[in-house]
Amino acid sequence: MILKRFLSRNRIIDIKSDSLEGAVQELLATIQKSILPEASRKSALQSIIEREKNMSTYLGSGVCMPHTRIKGLKQKYIFAIGRCPNGLSFDNSSNDTYSKTRTLFLLISDEKVDSYLNVLSTLSRTLSEEKTAEKLNSNITLKAYADIILQAFTPQSKKKTDEKKSLPKKASIESKILPLIARSASKIARGSGCNAILLQGDVFEEIPDLSKYFGKQKIVVMTERPVLPIPDSWNIINVRTFTNERFSQLKSAIIIGLTRGIFSISDKICCVGGMKDSNMVDSIIILDIAKHFSDIFSQKNLLPNNIKPEVLERIIDIATELSIEGREGKPVGCIFIVGNENELKPHLKQLILNPFSGYKPEDRNILNPFMDETLKEYSLIDGAFIIDENGIMLSAGTLIHTPDFRLQLPGGLGARHAAAYAISLMTDCIAVVVSSSTGYITMFRKGQTIPLTDKKK
Repeated sequence: MILKRFLSRNRIIDIKSDSLEGAVQELLATIQKSILPEASRKSALQSIIEREKNMSTYLGSGVCMPHTRIKGLKQKYIFAIGRCPNGLSFDNSSNDTYSKTRTLFLLISDEKVDSYLNVLSTLSRTLSEEKTAEKLNSNITLKAYADIILQAFTPQSKKKTDEKKSLPKKASIESKILPLIARSASKIARGSGCNAILLQGDVFEEIPDLSKYFGKQKIVVMTERPVLPIPDSWNIINVRTFTNERFSQLKSAIIIGLTRGIFSISDKICCVGGMKDSNMVDSIIILDIAKHFSDIFSQKNLLPNNIKPEVLERIIDIATELSIEGREGKPVGCIFIVGNENELKPHLKQLILNPFSGYKPEDRNILNPFMDETLKEYSLIDGAFIIDENGIMLSAGTLIHTPDFRLQLPGGLGARHAAAYAISLMTDCIAVVVSSSTGYITMFRKGQTIPLTDKKK
């Protein structure tokens, strides 16, 4: 979905109010009454304020994103954006996050829209991208501010070619080596019967269009950057880099690609990459999914029935953040269990009062970007996160209680891994574990151990 079509310059303004409620009212005033009637306007304001009292929508990097859903809205989405150079206050709160707000992005959606959380996630990643946030927080005119926002949501194919950044000659991606490796990769891919080219996007400062070398072959880019301009015909898989080694994202990217349908079990993939930020590709490997990931396919389906692929993708992303960043620089051990609530329930017991009880499903959905910090804080509690097929957080601090098994685990794996192994055997679920001692991430499916990360160096 091209989100730029919901953006309009006349809804990008300078906020005059110093309070969150006043700022939201100013943004609502930019929306025509034919689109958002007065009654809906009041309902939207009330809903937004109530949500802020329960959970701040401050994303970090100076961005706050109040949002709500309205019944009978005449279009799918309405966006309005305000610049707050002096920050905002809210409800006499001691929470200083509002004072850090420099961009207030208002999102209103129709109640029946299914892609609401995905759009919310895309918006948050785009606006929180380091380079975009830095530009938005700088001292610029309102026109320049609007240009940056519109540019951030403009598809690469529609951008003017003269806007491309030129790179230093010594690190130029137009050097003689890149075309040579690209042509070689294309020949190797055809000779090996590969179905796709997997390009390591974080090698480049700006990804070149290699279509002329790869022809009609399917091109997939794996990258940890939330916003990465690529040709419209290419696919992109966002996954964090675990180390500085080549292809450190490969296992997670293949899993995500399989769940999304980008790859199939029988595919062979030509992987092209190099050192991160080197601006130079120097490696080509051929990966046969059926052979290299044979443990995964001991079962008919990678994902249990009805589990959304984006839910697993988000869990892997959060697990990687806990592994890399953790708390105070140390990895945080935790378990994520995804499956059918009724099937999991006989094997679960709460260690503490459930912190997710009583909240609206969309407010406790793992796809909601405002859940990130909540999950990271609750990961310090003993017990597992339990998540249903749609990504709704059912509980935290949950004990996994299963019959005794003769464990068939690799050496060095502890109690968390044993619990994940057992629940994956007892139910049709997926378990993802972050080790507190090593930071390794392991996925369990029907008792099969699938390491998603290699040793950190």
